[in-house]
Amino acid sequence: MAKKLIAPGLLLAALLLQYGPVQHLTVFSFTANLCVLALIGVSFFTPSARAAFYGAALGLLMDGAAGRGFGFQMLLCMYLAVAVKIFVSEKINNSPAFMAMYVWLFTFVYYIVYGLFSGAVPGGTVPVGRWLLTAAVTAAINMAVSLPVFWAAERLMRRRAGGE
Repeated sequence: MAKKLIAPGLLLAALLLQYGPVQHLTVFSFTANLCVLALIGVSFFTPSARAAFYGAALGLLMDGAAGRGFGFQMLLCMYLAVAVKIFVSEKINNSPAFMAMYVWLFTFVYYIVYGLFSGAVPGGTVPVGRWLLTAAVTAAINMAVSLPVFWAAERLMRRRAGGE
């Protein structure tokens, strides 16, 4: 039972941190998106249907926390989780470096789609001229944050498996 609460707990913690103290930690006015980072990480390790459910639930909470129209983040996060499951299979070498590159790619795609459709969302916050720069820089920040986490997770899994 406790194992089933790890992924939702991680997503909820990322949401609380994102809309709390993390939004004040900026690099040249850009900040990591812990919600997207946690969703990508959880989607790596959960079955497809559960990843899609987690994405939809997280997106709905993000919509509520941001105070905008409901549904846009829900769909975007759900499709992001499904895309992670489609493009990242067990057959691909999922080393920490590859996983960090996937984080960059999926965060970049998330912000591109968000920037393209933010005009349709009431209260959209990404200015039209800045969405590409925001996508690239935020994706790089997410990748830099994720790499040590993935390395630590891989090391822990190897220790548990008796590989070291």
